[in-house]
Amino acid sequence: MIKLRNWLAPDWARPGHPLLQYELTGFRQPGARRGFLMQLLILSVLLGGGGALYAAFNIGPASATNLSGLIWRSLYYPALALQLLTMIMALALGAAAVGAERSRKTWDHLRATEFGAGLALRARWAGVLYRLRAPLILILLTRFIFIAGMLFDLTAFGGYYPEMLGALATPPLPAGRLDLLLVALTATVVLLLPPASIATAAAFGILVSVAIKERIYALVIQLLVISAQLLFAAAGALAITQTLQSDVSTVSNWHSALFFAYAGIGDWGMLLAQLGSLGEIWARLPFGWTISLGLMLLLLGLGLAADGMMWLAARLSESRG
Repeated sequence: MIKLRNWLAPDWARPGHPLLQYELTGFRQPGARRGFLMQLLILSVLLGGGGALYAAFNIGPASATNLSGLIWRSLYYPALALQLLTMIMALALGAAAVGAERSRKTWDHLRATEFGAGLALRARWAGVLYRLRAPLILILLTRFIFIAGMLFDLTAFGGYYPEMLGALATPPLPAGRLDLLLVALTATVVLLLPPASIATAAAFGILVSVAIKERIYALVIQLLVISAQLLFAAAGALAITQTLQSDVSTVSNWHSALFFAYAGIGDWGMLLAQLGSLGEIWARLPFGWTISLGLMLLLLGLGLAADGMMWLAARLSESRG
């Protein structure tokens, strides 16, 4: 398994790479593993406690009939808060990465290595994600729980639940197993969107740190991006809640675009991570079942965007320093 990982990973992401070794030096000090486990424990307690409190005050006894739905509704907003916090930290750590090296007068030495500025920045990118491994692990664990609930719900109604969802979709899905394929695609997107979004935020932060040397301007850009993300997440959640509670006749193609944008940028697909919610979206929104297809394209776009920003940051670093 280790040989396969090293073969698939690029040079700069392999454990023996000098720049990555330099980046991860601080994590090998005594107590680093204890600190990581403590972070994971504290975040787990906060996430679980937040979910329990939300369930106690906002979910009535009648809603407890479906266990997977209850877990999803209980953890939705605590998990959303954890995701937004992690995105903010990824952006801030990325934006501070090069500035810290400049202040220590080590950035020019890193750029002058045989590996070049591009590999130095990509190692720094990996280091940012490694620093956030505790919240990332917890976010992915939460998604695995949601996906396990989806798989369990697939057995309902004698295994015909996906067909029922497809038949109630607007318009109904074609005959065949397209409904099951779309559920599988949705589960894949739900799992992959968080790390892709966080990695993209970190790449954007690194690009800002290279392109803008004045820290005050870099800070203003960070605050604008963070404010826009938080505002969109809050406004999107409110608009979607109102849409799901409104009459079906008032739903239009504009609402489909809103749901796609929110699932892709607002909550990173958590809205689709429960079959009941997924079925309601398919039934209410015109061609709502295409949202999962669009999110897969968005996922590919995030990967290209992150790689493009790292490439641009490397070029700017070589020309500007």
